[in-house]
Amino acid sequence: MKLCGETVYHKSFGKGQVVEHNEDHVFVLFENIKEAKRFQYPDAFGLYIKLDNKKLMLEIEKEKEEKELKRAEKKEIEIKKETIKIEKDNENKKKTKTTKNKDLCNVAFKCTYCDGGKDKKNIGFKGICSDDTIRYNINKEKHVWCSNESSYCSNYLNGEISRKELDATIKNNGFVCYESKMLRDWEASAGFHHNGKNKGKPMTMRNVSSNNLALLTTRFPYDQEVDRIIFAVFLILENYEGDNYEEGNVKAHPEYKLQLTIEEAKKLKFWDYYCNRNKPETIKYGSGLHRYISDIQAAQVLKKISEIKKGTEEEKFAEEFLEHYCGLKQLDINGIPKPNGALNR
Repeated sequence: MKLCGETVYHKSFGKGQVVEHNEDHVFVLFENIKEAKRFQYPDAFGLYIKLDNKKLMLEIEKEKEEKELKRAEKKEIEIKKETIKIEKDNENKKKTKTTKNKDLCNVAFKCTYCDGGKDKKNIGFKGICSDDTIRYNINKEKHVWCSNESSYCSNYLNGEISRKELDATIKNNGFVCYESKMLRDWEASAGFHHNGKNKGKPMTMRNVSSNNLALLTTRFPYDQEVDRIIFAVFLILENYEGDNYEEGNVKAHPEYKLQLTIEEAKKLKFWDYYCNRNKPETIKYGSGLHRYISDIQAAQVLKKISEIKKGTEEEKFAEEFLEHYCGLKQLDINGIPKPNGALNR
């Protein structure tokens, strides 16, 4: 589609002209701005900018619909059952696994800090980050997705879209980042390789299955890796291992999921429970967005959460969650050993 030379209108920048166009972006030179502004193609049309050429605008809208349909078909993994009945199937435990990995079926996710939806009590992860956090994640931490030229937050920080337009992306079901909807949808993904020969390829999760525990971890701005906290946990209902086209992901059981308040999360340090097997005293997460943890480590986390939740409205449920998990794993709830993570060595 030839767009160069076409006239467009933007709510904030006014009238402009398309000066460059490729498969993923259009570049527009506005009358009162010296440098051309970059917009995602075709997503920005209708949302941020409109074409004067109505015929071309209709073609672009059709292209957008086709693109969204493809995205939906790729991402949609419907939850067929809202509740599951737990069966102790001894044969499943006899499945062939290596000695090293036979117990490492639970997973911890490394999440970029997101204060979207944050209030005095809750940490966030339910919307788009504040301006301060966007600047921190891009300028200070230089997180790969936040800094990507396709990221709406990066577009906003570069002045290509307004804050109002940025906030509208979620309302219009646009994808901002995994973290912005993590505690809304209760879903976590393995992400993509950012370096090496597999750069750009999706990561898989081969050891994870239903009825195992997922931990969501993060660091507050300016905290060190040693301060990494666990801010939510959930029992996995559905998992997708991943392939060459889509990253692995897990979805939460509709009942067994728990979020910690900011103050509660500060009492739940990830490195109290986890350690790198080859260098157990080294506190370094490294590359990759997920790490596998054992059933015992998962039970230790749930036990600590049940202690933290004492005296709150979620006290009974936290205890029930721990009992349910120990029942699934046939663990003695009274015989759970003390944590032996890197911070305890």
